[in-house]
Amino acid sequence: MDQQKEIQFLKPRLKSIRKVARHLGIGRETVAKYWDGPITSPDSNAPDWTSEIDWTYIQKEVSKGVSVKTLFRELTVVHKLPAYENFCRFYRLYHSKPSEIQISFPIERLPGISLEVDYSGDKMEIINPATGEIFEAELFVGALTYSSYFYAEFTLTQKLPDFIGCCERALLHIGKVPEFIVSDNCLTAVTKVERYDTTLNKMFTDFCHHYGIIADPARVRKPKDKPVVERSIGVIQQEFFQMMRNRTFTSLFELNQELKKYLASKMDEVMKERRLSRNQLLAHELEKMACLPNSSFELFDYKRCKVHPDCHIRHQKNCYSVPYRFVGKEVEVKFNDKMIHIYSETDLIGIHSIAVGQGHYMSNPAHYPEDRLIDINYHLNSVRQKAKKVGPNTELLIKRLLEVPRQHPMRNLPKIQGILVLKEKYSTEALEYAAEAALESNKLSYYFIKSCSNNYRTPKPKTELLPNRRPEFVCLQGGTP
Repeated sequence: MDQQKEIQFLKPRLKSIRKVARHLGIGRETVAKYWDGPITSPDSNAPDWTSEIDWTYIQKEVSKGVSVKTLFRELTVVHKLPAYENFCRFYRLYHSKPSEIQISFPIERLPGISLEVDYSGDKMEIINPATGEIFEAELFVGALTYSSYFYAEFTLTQKLPDFIGCCERALLHIGKVPEFIVSDNCLTAVTKVERYDTTLNKMFTDFCHHYGIIADPARVRKPKDKPVVERSIGVIQQEFFQMMRNRTFTSLFELNQELKKYLASKMDEVMKERRLSRNQLLAHELEKMACLPNSSFELFDYKRCKVHPDCHIRHQKNCYSVPYRFVGKEVEVKFNDKMIHIYSETDLIGIHSIAVGQGHYMSNPAHYPEDRLIDINYHLNSVRQKAKKVGPNTELLIKRLLEVPRQHPMRNLPKIQGILVLKEKYSTEALEYAAEAALESNKLSYYFIKSCSNNYRTPKPKTELLPNRRPEFVCLQGGTP
């Protein structure tokens, strides 16, 4: 019957009995036998269970994307069906179109070599029961190329923290580390794609270095570079997505729990072509893989900062010191919510814990210049000269700020520079008045000096008050007018 359908399929395409016979590898007499006559219907020889199946419904569900395997599992609950292979054979015979012959060669996969990771294009909906808002969950899948063992989970986004977190949880779930990790050319893994080379994302590179794994991104629009994970995504789409098509999920945790149950049973399922389960193949593959590191990976962000004259960089409204020889240069900052690392090219020049709040200085005394260099420091001499030009009170104020006990003279340099900038907004008299008030009350903060300068008023000139009366009406004490 399959042969008859192939002949009818190729007839309008090849238009020659000889060509059809050569293509199918059969005799011309056999092709000629079925060339003009109708295909003999096999319905008379069909088994009894076929009449109990609503094939129209099955064809409708398949057109929506539901797999035959999912429908077979649902039908076995209410009908007594043969083995899945026989069910598929009958379905193909009566309801599928013959496909063109494709030739493929198997690729030898070595155990413990690579882990392929990717996100699926399909999403699952999650409904917030309190507000009725609908969220779409993204499916991440990581698959080992040799055993086809795969790990999967849903996340709300495909952003870098979620992507790296999924990769890390996949390695922790497997329990070992392969030699390579093959990812898509997404921005979370690759920042620049070139003809002969690619530039990896710095955070993804840090992740690979931490786990001792080599990043090997797939080529652009080349899904065959990672066929195992593509196939694994297809399996989940055809089975799990369709099994859950009539269910409503109210949380990401609930959805991942159902996926976890599905994966547990799927990994124990024997693969027909290999006659072993994925768990059995994984046990052999783990022997060829490296051990996990003792610590988990910490996610860091990157940015570039300029070192200010006070030997500090600004980060999130706080200041962190670096050695004074880098003043005026750009440095690379690597940070998270706990630590900040400062690099000049590849050299680590400073490390600090993250300050809580705003306006704090995290200073290392060794980063400041030596005492013998203070007097010749350009920035300190510059603020001294500018203060002297404003007036004696301002000069004394700046001298006091540079000589604060238990503080390095450069510690208050930003504050001094801010005070001197006030002369561009306020008059010299106002700034002198504010400096005098600050010295008298011992309030040397920038905001107090700015407030005093803002409240300063120019005094009015004093005038003599003369009586507005005629002299003959002025009475003196003890006298007469």
